[in-house]
Amino acid sequence: MLILLITNNDVLKTIGNKIKKSRQSKKYTQEYVAENIEISTDLLRNIENGRNIGSVPTLLNLCNFLEISPNCLFSELLTFQEKTLDTDLKTYISKLSKENKEFLKEIIIHIDKNY
Repeated sequence: MLILLITNNDVLKTIGNKIKKSRQSKKYTQEYVAENIEISTDLLRNIENGRNIGSVPTLLNLCNFLEISPNCLFSELLTFQEKTLDTDLKTYISKLSKENKEFLKEIIIHIDKNY
């Protein structure tokens, strides 16, 4: 079994890209995010550009504010994924067409409302 070692640079770039994409998808400025989680704009810029990772509390505050899971930040770096019902469902759902995903969403909403 070949295991590819992850470098510090891999971690910095991956986390930075995920945070940047999440922030941009919400149309938040760096200044707005930094102010709300009480860090400097320079630190956020350095995190997003893969030059700094910040502290664990900073990463968790970013996750909470941007509403992303820490798992999301690291998912591209992990080759191992624990088998759970959620991961099984994610695998099945990823194979569905857009139309079938919409249909499944309606089924789930119906079950949630009625049961």
